[in-house]
Amino acid sequence: MAVDSPVSYTVYSPITPSDTVAIGETSAGDGNKRVPRALYVGGAGTVVAVMGDGRTVSFVGAVAGSVLPLQPLRINATGTTATGLVALYQV
Repeated sequence: MAVDSPVSYTVYSPITPSDTVAIGETSAGDGNKRVPRALYVGGAGTVVAVMGDGRTVSFVGAVAGSVLPLQPLRINATGTTATGLVALYQV
């Protein structure tokens, strides 16, 4: 039976939740923002994410120390109670 190898992230960026400002690292050369590959949750709580299709989803009960495998455009300040959020990128 094959075992998936863990994903390795090479760039990290703290997230400040905002109801208007998108998250993302600016990629070299083109000025466009990269969407994170996942989010690290430092402190337990709710994460309110705006996804690529514009829909908002609440991840209630996100556990401290967990990695959420999602690619949000923004983390809303309204409703987000989780702390220590970090965007994880594969570059």
